[in-house]
Amino acid sequence: MIGSSIHSHGARVSWGRILADNAEELVAMLLLCIIGAVMVAQVFLRTLLGSPLSWPEELSQFLFVWCSVLGATGAAKRLALVRLGAVADSLPLGLRKGFDYLVLLLVLAVLAVLGWYGWSLMSRTSFSFATLPFTWAWAYAAAPALAVLMGLRLIQLQVFKRRFVFIETVIVPPGTPEQETSA
Repeated sequence: MIGSSIHSHGARVSWGRILADNAEELVAMLLLCIIGAVMVAQVFLRTLLGSPLSWPEELSQFLFVWCSVLGATGAAKRLALVRLGAVADSLPLGLRKGFDYLVLLLVLAVLAVLGWYGWSLMSRTSFSFATLPFTWAWAYAAAPALAVLMGLRLIQLQVFKRRFVFIETVIVPPGTPEQETSA
């Protein structure tokens, strides 16, 4: 039930909070499962029946673009992307906070440029996939989506000091060897 709560690191956390904090990763996992199922079906049809489908490769490419965007957003909120930790850690606490905000502003600026160019490319594109009934604009929409999602998650993390409840802390209980090696 969404309204019920569970324990994560000793604290009670609602399923709604877990779903909100991990929405990108959950959608990416679903898309990866779809990619896997479609490609298994394609291999089966091609190898055993000699009758491959025309669309699985294009669908897989399209979904993989979106999985990458959603995965990058999940990595950003875990601070798992490249960061300037060695520089920041060498600074005094007061300067470190300022440095962290400067880096956030620079990342947001890069995301804004990426989002703008992605939006521009998306809005100019009208050609369709060879086998799928939609245009490449849907694939190019991943760039502005990345800019917005990652920007929001980074602002939540750094400005609003949100402490995300990551799905892996709910699935793997704290103190288990799997949890300790992922830390």
